[in-house]
Parts: sequence; structure tokens; C-alpha cells
Amino acid sequence: MIKPRGISKKIHFAGGMLSFIIVCVITLTVAMNERSKKDSFIINIAGKQRMLTQKMSKEIFYIKYKQSTDFRELNSAIDLFDNNLHDLIKGNSAKGIYLPQNTKIKTKLEEVNSLWISFKSEVVKIRKAVAFIKNDLETLTARITSLLSESDKVVKVMVKNSMSSEFIDLSGRQRMLSQRMGLFVERYLRTDNEEDYLQFVKAKNLYDETINMFMNHKEVKAIPEVLTRVEKTYKYWKAHEKYVLGILKVENSMNDSISYVHEKNIKLLNTMDEAVWLYTEHSEEKNSIFIKFQYISLVIALIIILFSYILSREIVNHINDFVNRTKALESDNINSLNHRHIRVDEESEDELIEASNYLSKFVKKVNVAMSHSEDAIKQAESAVHELQHLADNVNDALRDLQIDKKEKDSFDKKVNATEDIAIESAENLIHVRKMLEKLN
Repeated sequence: MIKPRGISKKIHFAGGMLSFIIVCVITLTVAMNERSKKDSFIINIAGKQRMLTQKMSKEIFYIKYKQSTDFRELNSAIDLFDNNLHDLIKGNSAKGIYLPQNTKIKTKLEEVNSLWISFKSEVVKIRKAVAFIKNDLETLTARITSLLSESDKVVKVMVKNSMSSEFIDLSGRQRMLSQRMGLFVERYLRTDNEEDYLQFVKAKNLYDETINMFMNHKEVKAIPEVLTRVEKTYKYWKAHEKYVLGILKVENSMNDSISYVHEKNIKLLNTMDEAVWLYTEHSEEKNSIFIKFQYISLVIALIIILFSYILSREIVNHINDFVNRTKALESDNINSLNHRHIRVDEESEDELIEASNYLSKFVKKVNVAMSHSEDAIKQAESAVHELQHLADNVNDALRDLQIDKKEKDSFDKKVNATEDIAIESAENLIHVRKMLEKLN
């Protein structure tokens, strides 16, 4: 780790590193909280898809076997599943749904989409088939009644024309077969019971066989009125047969689609469930990474705190060393001190090194000033002595000379003034020296 120099640098370094870690943890925590909300939202949507597959299957069977034509719940489930799957695959920023975060999730969603395309197609076919059959049930009932009426007319016309009991008996059976076909076809459309379908086919084949026999029998052809009625009934029967077989074809196709939905519903459900688990695992992995980052951040923070403690100990030790060196100014003779006594170690803080350098220079200047002041005092004292000696010599010379007293007094005043200046200068130098000695 880089070790900074200087008190301010060390404080800024330790504080900056610790602040950086704290900011990173707070930022990542906020980001992870927002991400977790989105993850929970997406997992909830993906989980709802599983419910929708079951709801669609339930609605299909309910509509099919409860004679209902209310497709609102089914349509709602189809649209919701389709929209949610599209958002999960393509993303939807408006809803807060992001794109698949890894290849596994993307691949699994594409697999779900592939199953859903076929599943949806079969569900739509069932919906159309149910709507078609339910709308034609009343028409079917009316047609069955009309077939019964046509068959009854054949019986009556045969009785009227005194045909043999065999024909009357067969024509009477036709009336029963028309009702039997209607009964079994309606039951089959409600229950999809295979036995009902087989009974319908058996009655249909028998009715068709009998009506064809009537159409080709010479006794029927010999009576125009009977033949006309049989031909009308035959024509109606063929139209009715085509109509019923068309409904049954739709029914059988719908049953095939229902079988497909029943089979693929589990596959679609399981595949969607796997996608949900992949989302959950991805979210847990991110949370695990975040927790690891928090632990690492905690360790780094503790290291920074320990490093800060070591730095603070160094700073305190260097400050104490600086204080101890400055105390020498009070306890020792300043004349005996030099810059080596004042300056701190080169490994100390930059601020303390700078302060000790300035203090060392100050001590040096004080020593130089005191040295100069002593020299000046000595020179001043010497000058005073010389002036005093010169004044004495001048007074002796004046006594030998015969000069005016007034001039002598004026000369004495000038000599005395010069002596006063010298004495005053010496006294000032002594005062300065005493002031400098107070620094000692």
C-alpha cells in the first residue's frame, strides 16, 4: 500500500479510502435493492406464467363440458401469457422488465416460446370449435326433429298405400333410428364418450342402409307417391348426414386439440417452471456476489482503519519528537544549539520538517544576531574608552593653551555630546543583547 507523506496527505488518504469504500457499499446496496425489486417482479411474472397454463387448460375443459360460450377468462389468460412471455424475452423498460441476463435463461424462454406457439394454436382451434359447435346445437336439434318428421311421413305414406308390413316395420324403425342418432350424437358432443359415438355410427349406418334399400326397391318404385316421399326423405337425410358428420369432424378435431393441450400442458408448465428457477438462481447468485462484496468491503475497511491507526501513531510520534526538540530552546543554551538539534528526521511529516527547518533558520539568525550584538557592544565600549581618553588629552591640551573661556566651554560641550552619543549607543546595544538573551 502506498504510504503518503505529510499529516494532511495521510489524513486525506485514509479518509478518502474509507469514504470511497463507504460510497461504493452504499451505491451498490441501493443498486442491488432496486435490482432485487426488479428480480422479484420478474420472478413473480414468470411464476404467474405457470398458473396461466393451468388456467387456460381449466377454462378449456370448463367451456367444453359445461356448455358455456363465455371465453373472457380464456382470452384474458391467452393474452396475458402471450404479453408476459414477449416482455420476458424482449424486455420492457416501461414495466421494469429487463432482457434475459444469461444464455441459460434466454435459451429456456425460447424453448417456452416454441412450445407456446403450438400450444396457443391448438387452444385457439378449440375455442373456435367450441363456438362453432355450441352455436349449431340448436340447429342440430331442429334438424333431428325434421328428420323424425320426414321419417314419419314415409311411414304414413306407406300405410296409406297398404304396403307390406315389412316396409311399414322398417319405416317405423327409421323413426326410432332418427331419434337414436340424435340422442347419441348430442350425448357424444357433451361427454365425448366413445360408446355414444359408436352407437351413433351404428344407427346412422342402419338408417342409411334402410333408406338406400327404399330408394332401390321395386315395390317402392311401383308406387309414385311413396317413391316421391322416400326421395324427399333421402335428400333431406343426405344433407342431414353431411351436416352431422361436419359437426363431428369439428368435434373430433377439437378432441385431438384437447388431447394435445392435455399432453403439452405439462411440458409447457415444466419448461416455464425451469425458467422460473433459472431466474431465481440468477437472483440468488447476484445476492451472493453482493454479500461477498460486503464482506470484502468490511475487510478492506478494517484494513484501512488499522492503517489509519498506524498513520495516526506515526503522526503522534513525530509530533512528540518535534515538541521535544522545541523544548530544547527553553532548557538549553540557545548559543549551543544548531539546526541539527532542531530539525526532525527525514522520515517525519512534511509539515513538521518544514516547521523545524524554519525554526532552525530562526535559531541560526538569533545566534548570528547575538554574535553581532556582542561584537558591537565591545566596539562601542572601546569607542567610549577612546573618546574618554581623547577628551582627557584635549582637556590637558586646552589647559596648556591660552584660549578664550567661551570657546573652551563650547568645545567641551561638543566633546561631552560625542561622549553621550557613544555611551547611549553602548547602552542600546546592551539592551538589545539582554532582549536576545531572553530567548535563551
